[in-house]
Amino acid sequence: MYLDRMRWFDRLNHDRTSGVSALLNKQVELCNESPFEKIQLSEDFPSSPFNTFSPVSKIDKKRMIQSMENDFELVYVAQSCLSWEALHHQYKKLEVLASQENRNSSSLLRGASNVGQIFQKFEVLLERFMEDERCHGKRVWNYVRARLTLDNLLQVPHLSDIVTVDREGRGEGTLQVKDVFNILEKCINTFWTFITIDTIKKKPWWKPRSSLISTSCLEDLRDMRLLYDLTRQFRKKEMWLRDLQGKQRCWLRKMESHVDEESERKDILFTLIDMKLISRVLRLSVITTSQLKWCQAKLDKIECQDSKIVRHCPRDDALLLFPP
Repeated sequence: MYLDRMRWFDRLNHDRTSGVSALLNKQVELCNESPFEKIQLSEDFPSSPFNTFSPVSKIDKKRMIQSMENDFELVYVAQSCLSWEALHHQYKKLEVLASQENRNSSSLLRGASNVGQIFQKFEVLLERFMEDERCHGKRVWNYVRARLTLDNLLQVPHLSDIVTVDREGRGEGTLQVKDVFNILEKCINTFWTFITIDTIKKKPWWKPRSSLISTSCLEDLRDMRLLYDLTRQFRKKEMWLRDLQGKQRCWLRKMESHVDEESERKDILFTLIDMKLISRVLRLSVITTSQLKWCQAKLDKIECQDSKIVRHCPRDDALLLFPP
């Protein structure tokens, strides 16, 4: 399902790229420039509604480009959410695999030597993308352009197809469980950096332009109540998450066991990633009902009990995939 959903947004990316190229090739004579550069050159139009160079007015053209720009933004946000869901799911599957065999962190996994190479590629592509991005413009344009040529960008491998428990402890290509965990944790930390440096100049979604919540981003105005409830719930959980981060740095926390402290640190990081992605979805230029419900489902899985984060994960293999 994860791969199918990623491909769905890849098709949307290809379709919109072809549409932009066809539109601008007919109306703008620019040589050997990417459709994304053409969009940026065409974002600012004169105030006059008349276009003497094309049968399509500049206002209509701007609306079409804005619609395509919204779709490109959706591709980036959706695939970011999908990849995190898959990456987190692979991490949880590894925990289950280790616990079912009653094995500790020194246990061996057959086929795990391939994990380092496959997930290292995932990490390297993200790091290379972030390095290249420093010299270029918007995150959305950079991502959708890179995704067209690097289909492995943000593409999470399926760990269960690679790794099995080595009960005899003498198979080739084995790694200790703790080493596989370290590999996945490096990827998770890189992904956290990836979404953290995604700077948006837009006003934060939860800050209204007036005393009322702005509904200009809603595709269906009947979702105003849902957006309002999400706003309150998000801000509440964001506040106690910050409080938990402060308590984690308190010297009293050092008195607890290292295992509990490490487990809580991971839960906080995973929750921070969830909250960051939810916030980014709610910053979309256009938000649908299904996307709001996805945000609601993500928030419902996060609770605070006894000053600790409780993350409710499904018992089955179902992923909470971002809707198309």
